Amino acid sequence: MAEETLPQRTLKTTTVLVLFLAVVFMSRGQATISYGLLVGGALGLFSLWTLAFAIPRLITSGSVVGKFWLGLLTIFKLPVYAVTLYFAMTSSFIAPFAVFVGVALCPAVIVMKTLGQMLIETTSATRGEETCPTKASPYN
Repeated sequence: MAEETLPQRTLKTTTVLVLFLAVVFMSRGQATISYGLLVGGALGLFSLWTLAFAIPRLITSGSVVGKFWLGLLTIFKLPVYAVTLYFAMTSSFIAPFAVFVGVALCPAVIVMKTLGQMLIETTSATRGEETCPTKASPYN
């Protein structure tokens, strides 16, 4: 089922997209935008990774050690975000709006993949009895 692999596909697609855009902006001589996209993309990917992989694995274990690691993960996520964003917003080498765009790429990829899958499923529906059952005509 496509929904089961959505987090993995989103991580791969977002990584490729962020790297592609960073290379494009770096080749155009806009290093601050490139660095901002890389920092923002890393934050977005880190957030998705912890939400989709780390937290479910720690919760399903049901052990005290899993709960301990879940607590540590949630305690350390906020300082990682705070330090990274503080550095990104105060550095003259990083464009702040590019950080926002980099973080927003992850949800945008999720939306695009979901909409694309919905379009594929609706257009590949078979024509005929399954999609349009016919009634017996009173004129026959």
